[in-house]
Amino acid sequence: MKKSLIILTTLLSLSALPALADGDKTGGSDLKSTIAVTGTGSLRAAPDMAILSAGVESMAKNAKDALADNNAKMAALMAELEKAGIEKKDIQTTNFNIHPQLVYPNSASEARAPEVVGYVVSNRATVRIHDLGSVGSVLTALVNAGSNDISGLSFDISNKKELLDEARKAALADARHKAELYATELGSSVDKLQSLSESGGFIPPQPMMMRAAKLEAVASDVPVAEGEMEVSITVNANWFLKDK
Repeated sequence: MKKSLIILTTLLSLSALPALADGDKTGGSDLKSTIAVTGTGSLRAAPDMAILSAGVESMAKNAKDALADNNAKMAALMAELEKAGIEKKDIQTTNFNIHPQLVYPNSASEARAPEVVGYVVSNRATVRIHDLGSVGSVLTALVNAGSNDISGLSFDISNKKELLDEARKAALADARHKAELYATELGSSVDKLQSLSESGGFIPPQPMMMRAAKLEAVASDVPVAEGEMEVSITVNANWFLKDK
């Protein structure tokens, strides 16, 4: 997996408490100067998984016919996914809905209820694709199988733990470097760590929206570019400074 480390510019805040004379104490503890810095570590890596939502929307005069049409097309869609090598565990139904098509009166003066002119059945599934090289052909196969509701294509990294740990190390090193630099400029040096907190994490790109009311069959594979994704961790670290 390709990785490149980026250390981002971070904000420094310096706070100092006046050191007491030898032997002076407040609340039983010597007051010591502290330094607070923020460090950030980021990694960019190529994704290894694609996620999309695909389904079928069917319309008919009655609910029975709309459902029959939808079931047939969804069965064809599932068969195409199986032919493309998508395992059953990577396909999950996420939405099933039947609702009437209503026609409302042309004006508020017409005192009549909306008219039911048909029924709509929709069935959608979330699909995870682990072979990124097949994303374009899978999209094409879905459209050709009758899918007319495809949306939310996005990319992900299946195991981000290693990347996050590397970003944590980089963020802490960045914070330590800044603390030592400023401490040296102040004529002091970094002592023990006082506190440490973390923020940030995985930053996915915005999904590529592909939804359309009607999709015609296509002859060539849909072009897809997965790019890279970023993992970023920020730490807020406070250190005591050694007495001058």
